[in-house]
Amino acid sequence: MSQQQPETRKRTAAEIEEDLRRSREELTRTVDEISGRLDPKRQAQAAADKGRAFVDDVKAGEPRAVQIAAGVAAAVAGIVGLAILRRNR
Repeated sequence: MSQQQPETRKRTAAEIEEDLRRSREELTRTVDEISGRLDPKRQAQAAADKGRAFVDDVKAGEPRAVQIAAGVAAAVAGIVGLAILRRNR
């Protein structure tokens, strides 16, 4: 049995350079994306935007947002109530 090796053609310098250029561009995009995700200012801005959107949804009477707000308010009231009870003992 003879094993045939697939015939490989030598790549030209231009092809190698094009592959390197594409790889650099992809790496640059990846690093930029990671940097953006880890930037504290961008994270704070995104959180503020989400918070404003949530408040707008509550004001508009969106059922899901109102339920979440009511749940949070009930949880806070419960925690405050427990803290008062424990303090008075």
